Amino acid sequence: MNRAQKSRLAGDAAKRQTEAGTACGHSSVSASQCTTGAGGRQIAGLLGRGQTNAVPLRQLVTLTGRSGREVRRQIAQERRRGTPILSDNQSGYFLPGSEAETARFVRSMRRRAKEIIETAQAIENRDAAGR
Repeated sequence: MNRAQKSRLAGDAAKRQTEAGTACGHSSVSASQCTTGAGGRQIAGLLGRGQTNAVPLRQLVTLTGRSGREVRRQIAQERRRGTPILSDNQSGYFLPGSEAETARFVRSMRRRAKEIIETAQAIENRDAAGR
């Protein structure tokens, strides 16, 4: 996806947010009710469906007015509450457009978790050996 398409998609997300009244997509919900953590808006409301509609972190930072770290923290909180926010290293963040996308994301997360555990164990084993 080219830069113009991604800009249009981020603009569409901002338009949906404005039209709906909040990033949650419900005009009857105030911004203070639509929170993730300390007063932040839902990131999921800014995302499109499918990897082809992914929104890069840089654009989410612009749309929310928050730092990249804060946006990633909100995404983690929403995910732990059951919102299926998917991502990849190339496109950005998106809602699932198919079960295949969800399965690919879950496999990727499990591989990353396994690699982290293996690395921690290697460091522990090195320290245990007294090196």
